[in-house]
Amino acid sequence: MSAYSRPFVLSLVVVGILVMAQTILSFTLPLLAFDLNEAGTDLSLIRGAAFIPNILFAVFIGVINDRIRKRVSFRAYTALLLLSLLALWVGVRTDHISVPALMVFMIVFNGVGYALGNAHMTLIRLTVSHDRLSDATALVSGVHATITTVGPAIGGLALLWLGHEGVIGGLCLLMALACFGAAAVAPEETLPQPARFWPSLAEGWQVFRANRELVMMTIVVVMTNAADGAFAVALLLKLKADLLIDPFRIGIVLACAGAGSVVASLYAAKIRRKLGYRTAFFWPIWMLALTYLAVAGTDAYLLLCLLSFVEGALALFFNVGIWSYRQETVEAAHMGRVAGITGAIFKIGMPPVIILAGILSDTGWLIAAFALAAAINAAAALFLAYVAGWGWPRRLKPA
Repeated sequence: MSAYSRPFVLSLVVVGILVMAQTILSFTLPLLAFDLNEAGTDLSLIRGAAFIPNILFAVFIGVINDRIRKRVSFRAYTALLLLSLLALWVGVRTDHISVPALMVFMIVFNGVGYALGNAHMTLIRLTVSHDRLSDATALVSGVHATITTVGPAIGGLALLWLGHEGVIGGLCLLMALACFGAAAVAPEETLPQPARFWPSLAEGWQVFRANRELVMMTIVVVMTNAADGAFAVALLLKLKADLLIDPFRIGIVLACAGAGSVVASLYAAKIRRKLGYRTAFFWPIWMLALTYLAVAGTDAYLLLCLLSFVEGALALFFNVGIWSYRQETVEAAHMGRVAGITGAIFKIGMPPVIILAGILSDTGWLIAAFALAAAINAAAALFLAYVAGWGWPRRLKPA
């Protein structure tokens, strides 16, 4: 960490707190929604609502972030996140909570959270040298994975001891600390001359379209993200409704995925450099499909923990592939817009597929939700092989 600049380290701490809040809320709030009506569809609605901001606002957020200084954006976004958490805490404390209210909160919180993450992508490009971008991306992914490891377990334990009000109150305190950290983020940057909004957005779109490889990878991520969303809902419902596991033990299963990501983050950059970006991106898709089917086929708690670990590791390898390629091939001046465009496209398939997974579970076809996730991943890999023209990559190909 000492090799990185102070703005990069501080921004990583702020984003880390955001990831902690998102990890805990993405686990606890769907359970709260399920408890309200004991319906898998309600659980899936809360999961799906979290991705609506990416689809509707990500492109515009990217344009806005490219037009303002990162020190301003970090302070504004963390303040808005704190205010939204305080509103949720008041709602839970006064018992004015419902599935629609939880959906609105998830849309607002994740929309502002996406804006902060988008600004962070540009800040990485500004504060890290080009030859270390892959390492910095792996570090960010590792921090993310570490937090997602402890987050579900901490959230599950806090939920047992403190209830939803205590969990949300604790997150308010964490976000207040993030506000202090954001106030100290001050990277050296030259703000570009303000451009008209729509021409600026069109320029970002042209930069994205010109990068054919990124376009093909983005289409694949649309599919794999949808599959991951279906799998996440199916896994939660399997643990909560089918196996009747308590929140803490559910959190342990989810934490195992984070542990797998932590281990994978230690080797992701090196393996990607050795295998080449295509090979390192392609084969985890197939292995994730097989993992989804394996989870569907077992009720053994320890085996579910192991498979969750494997799934987290494979997902990390895959994510580093797309994030690193985008960082390496897009200039900082366009990063906010391209990250916004790709961010919107990445999530576009998630809400409908997540809701479909919830509907399947309510009709007694939970295993079909796992099969759906595996089938979508298989289709994504075949798209790369035959439509994008990658074939079945085995040989090394420099990034």
